[in-house]
Amino acid sequence: MKPVIAACNVRGQASCSDKALKAALGQWLATPPRRIDRLILQALLCTAPLKAKVRRDCGLYLASRHPARATMGSLLDSVCVHQLQPKPFEFVNSVSNAAGFHVAAQLGLEGPNLFIGAGPNVWKQLQALAALDLGDGLVNQALLVVIDENGDFQAQAVLIEAPTKAEDFAELTAATDVLHLQL
Repeated sequence: MKPVIAACNVRGQASCSDKALKAALGQWLATPPRRIDRLILQALLCTAPLKAKVRRDCGLYLASRHPARATMGSLLDSVCVHQLQPKPFEFVNSVSNAAGFHVAAQLGLEGPNLFIGAGPNVWKQLQALAALDLGDGLVNQALLVVIDENGDFQAQAVLIEAPTKAEDFAELTAATDVLHLQL
């Protein structure tokens, strides 16, 4: 059994607009969700191309260093600086699992849905979480997603059937045809 089923790597410049991300997502999803932020767009953009290979019971394990910065900044500015009620869009999308919710909804996933803060060993951490659910038979597949928006952005997704000892995305996908998208 080959542990990695499919993978996608999306790269783009920090200057890439949300409108451009939505346009690119339109190639993969017939009806992309409305009122989503940049983090959600990036998570959808790297996972939507894998939709045909994902089973309903697939677990989703998503990581990012930060929640959507613009959304969080706007929320904090409204509430802390101006002492206003948060806008519904800002409030709902400020929850870290908002990206996972939208990915699960668009891909039809019914398995566990976890969001963690990305650290230096994020791929190993995601695989360890997935290994628990795979080992218990709770899921037959795990979709591992990492969003990095430190300057230019990179969104990576790997669909696995078994964890490996891989340290990073390159090692995890070494024997796999990875779909590369450049924006």
